[in-house]
This record gives sequence, structure tokens and C-alpha cells, in this order.
Amino acid sequence: MNKLIVALIASAFATAAAAQGVGETPKDKAKQSTVEKATQEGTTSTATQAAEKKGVAEAKAAKGTAKDLPTKADKSKAVQGTTAMKAEGTDVGGKASAEGSAEAKKGKGTAKSLTSTKEKQEAVGTETKKNATP
Repeated sequence: MNKLIVALIASAFATAAAAQGVGETPKDKAKQSTVEKATQEGTTSTATQAAEKKGVAEAKAAKGTAKDLPTKADKSKAVQGTTAMKAEGTDVGGKASAEGSAEAKKGKGTAKSLTSTKEKQEAVGTETKKNATP
């Protein structure tokens, strides 16, 4: 009886081992190549992302650092250029703002033409609300 049980267990192991030892089919090989390609692409994109992160970190580190101005002439040019830009920006901004305000005041009292029915209805509605409020 013991020999029979041992023989059954041995045959079960032999059957399982034989089933696993069957060769790969073309379908299995195709799946395996697809997985390998996906793995390679994932590795490439990970390396690219790491390089991008490194570049961003370097750019952030260099962003706040002052630029080298070796001579006094370079320093004075930089100061004059910055001063000139600030002066021009203030003058232009002030003039443009004054001109814009003057034009806005000119057109404030003139009636606007209402082209669509919706615009006309909204205009009538607002005038009615103004007059109805005591």
C-alpha cells in the first residue's frame, strides 16, 4: 500500500514537470518580445525624465546668481542700461495712461449703437430698472 501511494505521488510530480517543460509557442514569444520592448521604452523615458529634472535643478540654481561683470566699464554699462530702461518705461507708461484716460472721457457721453436685439433688450431693461427704483 505504501508503495502504491509513493508511486501515485511520484507520477503526479512527473506529470506536472512534463507539463511545464513543453516548449514555447510563437504566441508566447510574441508576448515576451512585446514586454521586452515596453520595458526598454520605460527605461528610456525614465532616464530622460531624470535628465530633465537635473537640467531644471541646474537652471533654478543658476537663476538667482549674479552674472560676472569683470571690468568697471561692463558694470557701468549694465547700470546705465537698467536706468535707461526704467526711465523709458515710466515715461511711456505715464503718457500712454494719460492718453487712454483722455480718450475714455471723450467717449463717455456718446451713445453707442445697439446692433442686436439682445443688446437693445438689455439696454431697455437697465433703463427701466434705473427709473423704477425710488
